[in-house]
Amino acid sequence: MKKIEKIFIWLFSVLFVLYLCLCSWFYFSQEKALFNTSVKLKHDHVFKFSTPFEERYITMQDNKRLHGVLFKAKESKGLILWFPGGRGMLDSIGLNAPLYTDMHYDLFVLNYRGFGKSEGKISSEKQFNQDMQTVYSNFKKEYSENKIVIFGYSLGTGPAAFLAANNNPKMLILEAPYYSMTEMTQKAIPYLPISLLQKYKFKTNEYMAGIKSPIVIIHGEADKNIPVDVSYRLKKYLKSTDKLLILKGQGHNEFEKNKEYLVELSNILK
Repeated sequence: MKKIEKIFIWLFSVLFVLYLCLCSWFYFSQEKALFNTSVKLKHDHVFKFSTPFEERYITMQDNKRLHGVLFKAKESKGLILWFPGGRGMLDSIGLNAPLYTDMHYDLFVLNYRGFGKSEGKISSEKQFNQDMQTVYSNFKKEYSENKIVIFGYSLGTGPAAFLAANNNPKMLILEAPYYSMTEMTQKAIPYLPISLLQKYKFKTNEYMAGIKSPIVIIHGEADKNIPVDVSYRLKKYLKSTDKLLILKGQGHNEFEKNKEYLVELSNILK
């Protein structure tokens, strides 16, 4: 009997150590899992876009410089400040820039730390949010705040909502948002204590509750990455004048190919 107990204790100890190793692996690999910084560009990379553009470098509080591309509309009535998903800013986003500049908005697409030509590494949610605020404050020098539209896509929706909650932009647009990063990760890895281990919580739902600016949520009905029910649950945080737009047949990517999306977005940005 004692031999069986010893074996049981030994097996439990091994499994416990393995579980702790798994928790440790998750904690220290979050940046790699969330932020695909393999999407890196050389500093001499040449962008080729049909829309007039200029590259911008914005200095952060620790003197690291974040890079982005500003696309210029012929008759601009404001700025769309675009925060991309976990793959960062790719050339493909720039190829879609005319869709937005034709709506008479300049478009700035940011590269997060470690993405594209941006310097530094993402190390905490606080740092990430500070970077977003620095970018926003930088553009407030060029555009009146009531002419800045914060636009977050996928991973970028949480930070975009945070920014809108702490400023007074013209509008916040959330495309394929998540309820919170903690919830999304918990569903993906239910066997780990994510609420204790998650460094990047990005509480979109809590941020939305404090946003005074108009909010528009856009979600694809066929989104398999972030289910559309998330946006239906976020609806309770919308004001009576805010809008929830669900696109039939739309997945998580390539919204720009959806004619309904383009018509609705054009009306939203009038």
